[in-house]
Amino acid sequence: MKQVMTSCVREWQPWQQPREKFLKLGPHNVSTEELLAILLRTGRRGLSVLDLAREVLNSVQHGAYGLNEITVQGLQAIKGIGRDKAVTVCAAIELGRRLGQLKVKQRYEDFSNPTAVATYVMERLRYEKEEHVCAAFLNCKNKLITIDTISIGGLTGSLAEQRTVFRQALQANAASLILIHNHPSGDCTPSKEDVHITKVFMEAGLVMGIPVLDHIIIGDGVYTSLCEKGLL
Repeated sequence: MKQVMTSCVREWQPWQQPREKFLKLGPHNVSTEELLAILLRTGRRGLSVLDLAREVLNSVQHGAYGLNEITVQGLQAIKGIGRDKAVTVCAAIELGRRLGQLKVKQRYEDFSNPTAVATYVMERLRYEKEEHVCAAFLNCKNKLITIDTISIGGLTGSLAEQRTVFRQALQANAASLILIHNHPSGDCTPSKEDVHITKVFMEAGLVMGIPVLDHIIIGDGVYTSLCEKGLL
C-alpha cells in the first residue's frame, strides 16, 4: 500500500511556517487556515498543524465563517485537539466578535437606530439553534449601555419575563430599551405573537417609565424592525 507522507511544519523553510509568515509578511498575507494553525500550535501524529487546521475548517458549515458556531466540545471531538487548544481557538473567536461589537458601538452613537442594534448582535445570534431573547438598554442620549440575555427558548411576555427585563433595565440605569430575539429558521418575518408580545412590553414600559422603543428580529444576515415596519 502506498504510504502518504505528511510534511511537518518544522521541515519547511522559515517563510513557509505560519508564525514566521505572519511576522515576515504581516497578518493580512496569512490565510485563515494559517491563522488557525498558529492558534493550534501543533498537529497530531502523521498530520501537520496546517492539515489539522484544514480539518477543523472542513468540519464546520459555511466555510471559515462557520467558526462562529464552533464550541469547545465540538473542537475536542476532532482528534488532536484537546481542551487547551479548543479553549484557545474559542477565546480568539470570542475576542474577534467583541472587537467587532466595539467597532459597531464606535460607529453608531445613536442605538435607537435599528441598523446599529442589528449589526451589533448579528454575529452572535444569527446561527443560534434556539431563540435567544435579549434587551438593549440605552441611556437618555440613546447610547448603548449594555445588551443582556433575558431568556432562551422564545419570548413569552409573561409577568416573570417582564419583571426580568425591567429589573435589569433599572440595574443598568436605562432610560429606554429595545427588545431583540432571533429566529433560528433564518427568516426574520415577525409573527402576530411577536407583535402582540411587544405591545405588552410597551404598555409595561409606560408604567415603569422606561419606554420600549422597538423590537428587532434577527435572521440569517437580515433583520426586521417592528418599528420600521409600522407594526407598533
